[in-house]
Amino acid sequence: MFRLRWPYLESPGSGAWGMPTSNQNFCEEDYIITTYIAEFINTLTNLTYVIYGAHGLRRVQPRKDGGLFSTLAFPYWALIGVGVLSGWYHATLKYHSQMGDDLSMFLAVGALLHQLLTFEASQRQRLIITAAILGTLIPVSIYHCVTDEIIVHEVAFGAMVIMVGRKIRELIRERIKNAESQRRLRRMASFGTGSGLFGYFLWNIDYHLCSYVTQFKRSIGLPWGFLFELHGWWHILTGIGAYVGMALVEYLVTIEEGRTDRIEEGFVWPVRAVLRDLGRLEGESEGKKAR
Repeated sequence: MFRLRWPYLESPGSGAWGMPTSNQNFCEEDYIITTYIAEFINTLTNLTYVIYGAHGLRRVQPRKDGGLFSTLAFPYWALIGVGVLSGWYHATLKYHSQMGDDLSMFLAVGALLHQLLTFEASQRQRLIITAAILGTLIPVSIYHCVTDEIIVHEVAFGAMVIMVGRKIRELIRERIKNAESQRRLRRMASFGTGSGLFGYFLWNIDYHLCSYVTQFKRSIGLPWGFLFELHGWWHILTGIGAYVGMALVEYLVTIEEGRTDRIEEGFVWPVRAVLRDLGRLEGESEGKKAR
């Protein structure tokens, strides 16, 4: 297996962007592939967010209630923003790009939470909810950038993720009548959550056991060592989890009563297969009622 391999080079320490100034420097060795990208795999894997976001935009763009600048599109734009800003950070390892990466997390979860909370809300309620979200995120973001304090940032992000998860399950109970369909959607939501949590598990191994991970990667050489850039897997797995959440929310807030044909159209893995089965189940349910 390892006959095709070449050894790691020694990191030059700096590249085209100069010496790293970010507070965090992950386990991937800097500038060993090219002088223009500090962490090559950690940068490349951010394409996961961009690709999933682009697929989401492609689906909502032709909808009558959609469009590229609609409420349905905002979470997907935010997902693309996460990919771009995180890629910028890992490519340059600068303090200002690190802040962009940190705050892009708020961009994504804030857009999704706004979509969930304003669904079927009155104009006045939408304004209040929007003001509440911005009134929380802007001060927390300013505080994070000025003080470089991470705890408040993480608590705020975690609280919003929990609110999104609870609201999704609430909408599944309220808007899906078929028990088997409810079960499958809850399982899909759990898959998205589990994907993110497993990514976080790998993130911690990469961060806390870096010396052991680096020693192992160097022992097997390139390109096989790329498979053990665990922070890159964090990007891939959280990208999958984020897309599952966003696609699930889009489906729940745009259900067309009585429609059971090709509801999966425009979605991609892993959402597409679940919704295809869902359409079949709903069709069978409607057929039984007709008889």
